[in-house]
Amino acid sequence: MFFPNNNIESIFDTLHEIEMNLQNKPTDHEKETLINSLLNLRALMDQYVKHWLAFEEKVNKLQKQFNFNLPDVLPEGFLQDIELEPKRKSTEKILDEKLPLKKYSFLKLESEQGINSFRKGLGFWDLAMLGEAIREFEKVIELEPNFIFGHFCLGLAYGQKGLSDKAISKLRLVRALSKDSQLNAFVYNSMGNIYAGEKKYDEALSKFTRAIEEDPNFYNGYFNAGAICFNQRRYNEAIEYFEKARDALPADWEINYCLGRSYTLAGNPRKGLQILKKAFSLNPTESKIIFELGVLYDLLGDKRNATFCYSRLINNFN
Repeated sequence: MFFPNNNIESIFDTLHEIEMNLQNKPTDHEKETLINSLLNLRALMDQYVKHWLAFEEKVNKLQKQFNFNLPDVLPEGFLQDIELEPKRKSTEKILDEKLPLKKYSFLKLESEQGINSFRKGLGFWDLAMLGEAIREFEKVIELEPNFIFGHFCLGLAYGQKGLSDKAISKLRLVRALSKDSQLNAFVYNSMGNIYAGEKKYDEALSKFTRAIEEDPNFYNGYFNAGAICFNQRRYNEAIEYFEKARDALPADWEINYCLGRSYTLAGNPRKGLQILKKAFSLNPTESKIIFELGVLYDLLGDKRNATFCYSRLINNFN
């Protein structure tokens, strides 16, 4: 595949084009071609990453060798483009850092060295190089302890690295200092994900509900709270949360799938079937949707459709 000028913008244009083609139910041959195109894109992006790391290392060496500081500013809107939202998951130690609230900033870095470390931290984070990202974020907050967003990124990186105590402590600090309701929703949701990963489901649920209180439009909080209730077999409560998540994202197949299962297990299989059929229309190749539909059709005595689902499921694995 040809990428005009091999620039980042054209790569993402091509990625969008591939996504559109995948949504148009391509033939097996067309799908294989699209997958190969994605592999080519990934290989190209890997080269960009290697060049970026080499560039940053060379710039740092030049500054030390020739005793100068290269002006380093973040492009306008750079921080606002960062995706704060952690991935969904289906399944308080007193703050030891006390600084005046009025001195804290959310999206402001003062020093060039702090900007440089923050940029590196984000780059390592995108590459899932969590140890390196943590070291850079730690440098940032050591240089600029008033930078709230740096504390937040460090807390998330700690959590992804499995350093739960450090993550919770850092996220509590951010919550204590932040007056931004959307950031607070992300903070509570991140705490909930950490507790859920430790199977502390009651603590997780309390954090997800706090996220919703901070930002009633935070659909991930509804989904995660629903997932916790579902895992605890509190299906009617799960339905309430999943319904609110679906109000925000009616075309999300996973929300419809979880909602359909909740209705079924709550004793309303016909309603469950209706919603699972919607999930199937949104993602007709997902095996777990097809399996659940087969089980429901079987339960409701519709053997023909049940057989169709099971046959399709077998074909998916062949």
